[in-house]
Amino acid sequence: MATLSVLVALAIGLALFLFGMHELEGGVRALGGRTFQRWLSRSTASPVSSAAMGVLVTSILQSSSLVSLLVLAFASAGVLPLYNAVGVLVGANLGTTMTGWMVATIGFKLSLQALALPGMALGALLRLLPLRGRHWGALGRLIFGIGLILLGLDIMKEAVEGLSARWDLAVLRGQAIPVYFLAGIGMAGLIQSSSAVMMLTLAALNGGLLELPAAAALVIGADLGTTSTTLIGSIGGSVVKRQLALAHLLFNLVVDVLALLVVLPLLPLILSAFGLSDPLYSLVLFHSLFNLVGLLLFLPWLKPWSRWLGNRFLGGESAVVDLASVPVSVPDAALAATGRTLESMRLQAIALILHTFKLPVEALELPAELARELDAVLAMRESQEERYAWLKQQESGLLAFSYDLQAEQLSIDQVDVIQRQIREARSLSYSSKTLRDIREHLFVQRHSEQEAAQSLYRQHRHYMAHATGAYLRLARQAALRAGRADEIERLLRDNDAHYESANLQVSDMAARDLVSGTDLTNMLNVNRDLHHATKDLLRSLQEASA
Repeated sequence: MATLSVLVALAIGLALFLFGMHELEGGVRALGGRTFQRWLSRSTASPVSSAAMGVLVTSILQSSSLVSLLVLAFASAGVLPLYNAVGVLVGANLGTTMTGWMVATIGFKLSLQALALPGMALGALLRLLPLRGRHWGALGRLIFGIGLILLGLDIMKEAVEGLSARWDLAVLRGQAIPVYFLAGIGMAGLIQSSSAVMMLTLAALNGGLLELPAAAALVIGADLGTTSTTLIGSIGGSVVKRQLALAHLLFNLVVDVLALLVVLPLLPLILSAFGLSDPLYSLVLFHSLFNLVGLLLFLPWLKPWSRWLGNRFLGGESAVVDLASVPVSVPDAALAATGRTLESMRLQAIALILHTFKLPVEALELPAELARELDAVLAMRESQEERYAWLKQQESGLLAFSYDLQAEQLSIDQVDVIQRQIREARSLSYSSKTLRDIREHLFVQRHSEQEAAQSLYRQHRHYMAHATGAYLRLARQAALRAGRADEIERLLRDNDAHYESANLQVSDMAARDLVSGTDLTNMLNVNRDLHHATKDLLRSLQEASA
């Protein structure tokens, strides 16, 4: 019974620790989540800066899982190139070792009872009081989480100290190093937290249940076992998620095997060089050291390794952003993903126009890179119905995603962006539907025996090449420049002028008895619907610029 009570106390302490980490993560996210998002998305220009950012952000947030979430979100949204995302992930491995230093210093060198309960009380008070500003509640959550972590540590520390009086320590000390390594993998895979395994190992080391080499092997195993989180999260996920999960697994596998076979045997020499005798500090130093060595070994090879990773799991999958793979809890990444979805919708809408009028990409006079992207969309060789169905599917997906996103705590600017994106998606959809509805009438004009009808079709075709080329060039501008609004207005006037000119041509044909009855009505309907389709297309630019 005594042993059972100790195990129950360990489980309670572990549960409090994990819940405390969850509350701490939530508080930090609410207080400075957007700041860290901006750091990750803007401060990763090179592999070195990416890895440094991973170390820094994880050290501050004390949550490699939160950093992994942000990295997966920005990579899935296309904000972070793969090699930068990999750099942040490998840097996060080193950053998370800071948890061990704090636990070793505070958790086992100070009395925790005097800190835990007052901290929890203060945190709960800040969350419950009707203070102005949401940051007070977030601060209360953070402090409450720290209090829970300290309380969990204290409970486990006392439970482990009691075990040494009841258990035969020879059973634990007599195992081979690989056994402890495998145990660490299993514990981290089960708990889904390398920080919790480190804390348990420090408690066992402090209580005399483990010797330092065995504790070091446990920590190495936990480092590898924690990759199960990203592996599980990548199942059925997007290509970039699977690529990053593979990167995380391979990096940890190589580093941890080297740590087990090379660094661990050198542990006595390392401790002698640093002049350390305290077993707790010795363990956290070892943990930080082998992760630092692994990071330094990988950095020179990060770009070629990322290029290799970039060719995994492709399988012909579309490069279109999968919104379902982007968490709405990271608004900046979510908005970047919806922006890229809109870019794909624009290209598909233009491809539908090119398909309808049998226009080559060269007729649009686009910049080389934009022309290549449009060529890639056309190379899919989809029918008009398939292109339109794809557009409707993307519009529906964007709407559903935006509703989930607006349930998050967004800034006024972020709400404005998502509302404008929704309006633009609808405008693109309306334009494509109108064009789809007149394709049969356009086919009749193109193959008409009347030269005047064919001339009208050629006029439509020439105008659409001009209008869609101007549309795509304007749509690609990063922001509303001086003169862009005027250019859109000019294009709208050109559209009105083309409509009037086309109607005059039809009237002339009717006056000369070249067309009448149903054919006359169809021509006028084509003029009107083509005018509306182009106007909706151009209005989508106004929505994006509003």
